[in-house]
Amino acid sequence: MMIPMEHLKIARIDNWLGWIFCFGIGCIFSGLPSPERVVIVFFAFFSATASIFILNQYFDQEEDRENVMKSNLPVASGRIAPRTALILSLSLIFLCLFLVFLIDIILTLLFIIYLAIWTAYSAPPFRLKAVPVMDFIISGIGAGLLPFLIGLGTSHQQNFSLSLMVIIAVPLMFAHSSGHILQALGDYEADHNTGVQTFVVKYGRKNGILLLGFLSLVTGLLPLMYTSFGIFSFNYFLLFFLPLPFCIPIARRYIITIENPTTKNVESLQKTTRKYAVIIMIIVGVCVLVGKTLGL
Repeated sequence: MMIPMEHLKIARIDNWLGWIFCFGIGCIFSGLPSPERVVIVFFAFFSATASIFILNQYFDQEEDRENVMKSNLPVASGRIAPRTALILSLSLIFLCLFLVFLIDIILTLLFIIYLAIWTAYSAPPFRLKAVPVMDFIISGIGAGLLPFLIGLGTSHQQNFSLSLMVIIAVPLMFAHSSGHILQALGDYEADHNTGVQTFVVKYGRKNGILLLGFLSLVTGLLPLMYTSFGIFSFNYFLLFFLPLPFCIPIARRYIITIENPTTKNVESLQKTTRKYAVIIMIIVGVCVLVGKTLGL
């Protein structure tokens, strides 16, 4: 029998904080929804995302055993049987769809797309994580766009501009695509040894680091471009300077890594990014919330 701690470990909650961030931005940007609606949809989103990560471990158990950083995951280490993990994942999917069906059929369709894309990412015959370029594109859509759209649907606003929706979603997608490349850089040896053809494996670690830098740069510049074109209020331009000091340690570690792309430097870049990304997300989230509350 699994203990509660193993349930938490197999869900890998710390790895999808950015997904929750995109969900939250969607909720905030279109007007705050009712508390009971937020609670139900968030529970559904939590269940769906946990099921996705569990399903990924089920299909990636062999690769994870080859990965120093992932070999201790519950399925790869044998602490949870693959069949048990699969049953848990499917149970969470049913719970998710039941909860969201109770309140909104449109959101149910979004959740089905969300689950289908991530299933295709991990499971054969599609196994999109092993299709170069598609791997990080799917991550941008599945971890950036769809959680944002689900958050948007949670607020239940009917007058939200489609063009504004796209404008907001694009930097979120770029951010998660860059995050996927960073993860793939850390998984390079294990993926290479087990024949998983990610972008980084096919085109090399150096090109992966360059792509990571490009996607991250675009993510940071887009809000500034929106302000210069008058899409965002100038007040938002000032607010976006607040997280900049926390980007500096990441940039420094990135420069070291691109000059010497060893496994040790990649791991250091991952740790630094995770440490400061949480702070950056909190600052941006608070800025957006304050901006919407004050009508900026």
